[in-house]
Amino acid sequence: KLTISASVILAVSSAGAQSVHNKHISWWPAYYLRYSINKKWLVNTDLQARNFAKQPTVGLLAVRSGVHYYFNKHWSTAIGAAWFHQRQESGAGKKIVSDEVRLWEELKHEWKLKKWQLINQFRTEQRHWTNQQGLAFRFRYRLATDLSIGEKWKVLAGNELMWQTSKARQNWDQYRAWVGGEYA
Repeated sequence: KLTISASVILAVSSAGAQSVHNKHISWWPAYYLRYSINKKWLVNTDLQARNFAKQPTVGLLAVRSGVHYYFNKHWSTAIGAAWFHQRQESGAGKKIVSDEVRLWEELKHEWKLKKWQLINQFRTEQRHWTNQQGLAFRFRYRLATDLSIGEKWKVLAGNELMWQTSKARQNWDQYRAWVGGEYA
């Protein structure tokens, strides 16, 4: 399992799909709420705010929620929906505001080893925007790791590849790497 995961890390880290003018470091605070119904069923909801490029203001507000089912301690599946409110400036300085609704499905594998956790996740999304016609279908693959530090803190790191199938907003294919922390 470790060899396969290490190989995937190398393959994912060598990819770069996002266009040159979109590469930037963002701030991205989020609040995650987990509610366990029982050992098999879980509801996750998160609230997020993000900035874009060199803009110091909030460019995106998001609410995402889903129901997760655990087959065993390593494998789970989920289904859910998300709403995104986005405000960006075009290259010509024109302000663009749009809302998006996403329906999503995922399959996830979590491998825990003492204080470490390795996560492989595959997600599909159906994306609907209020300011354009049509539907975009997107595939996402995420590889991440968590390291527990004490009882309440975690260090997070990972990367994610996203491919979009429609011609609309096809430049939204992305390679996203992150580091962060979590307090629970």
